Amino acid sequence: MLSKLLKYEIKATGRIFLPLFLALLIFALITRLISPLGPEEWNTTAIISMIIYIIIMVGMFVTTLIMMIQRFYKNLLSDEGYLMLTLPVKPWKHIVSKLLVSMFWVVTSGIVAITSILIITLEIGEITKLAMQFRIIYHQALADLGPSIYLLAFEIIIGILIGLASCILIVYASIAIGHLFSQHKMLASFGAFIGLTTLSQIFFMLISIVPGNFYFPNIHITSHDFIGMQTLIQLAVAYGIILTGLLCAAYFAVTNFILSKRLNLE
Repeated sequence: MLSKLLKYEIKATGRIFLPLFLALLIFALITRLISPLGPEEWNTTAIISMIIYIIIMVGMFVTTLIMMIQRFYKNLLSDEGYLMLTLPVKPWKHIVSKLLVSMFWVVTSGIVAITSILIITLEIGEITKLAMQFRIIYHQALADLGPSIYLLAFEIIIGILIGLASCILIVYASIAIGHLFSQHKMLASFGAFIGLTTLSQIFFMLISIVPGNFYFPNIHITSHDFIGMQTLIQLAVAYGIILTGLLCAAYFAVTNFILSKRLNLE
């Protein structure tokens, strides 16, 4: 059933995002074709095209944020919630489907944005040079850090994804808490978001004090000690993943509890 929820969610949101992505890439290409001489020699048409491109870029990210909030609230906490929550699906599956699809569109939006920027700014020869630079950096990092660079890269990717999940789940938890109030639900949700953010920051500060004072000072790094630096980075990333994962679990538990036990759609 989770796979069906994911397919439904992607289909419902794709009708909005795919045209936006296509429009952004088209205007990036138009801007690139009509302004080959550089920004200092752009004409009026090129400037208008660039303005439209920027508007679409901003609109894409704003739409991503709005859709993340709107899909969760409208499907689960508004009148549609009567239908969605009567399906033979546990509430946690609804939360997971919304979360995964939101993460998918955020990541895709970032990839499309970077691609559009490269279309505008880079020549074909520059793309080849950029690829060569990345190759040089990769081989240098592999020579300095060894095969463990793959583990570090994996940890960084996982850390970014968990951080993204945390940002989305705290919004879901805030909306769910705000919906417990009979009046001014949006204002209550905003207040809940501020409260959860503050508590999360306090949690990070308190939990980081002991390991920071106990272990990290014992690692001594010199300008030539790549292994020491690698160890420090891996420990910091792993520790961040664990702490952020705990916050994700807390946000998820709060949201699931409210949808399962305390939901009132009246």
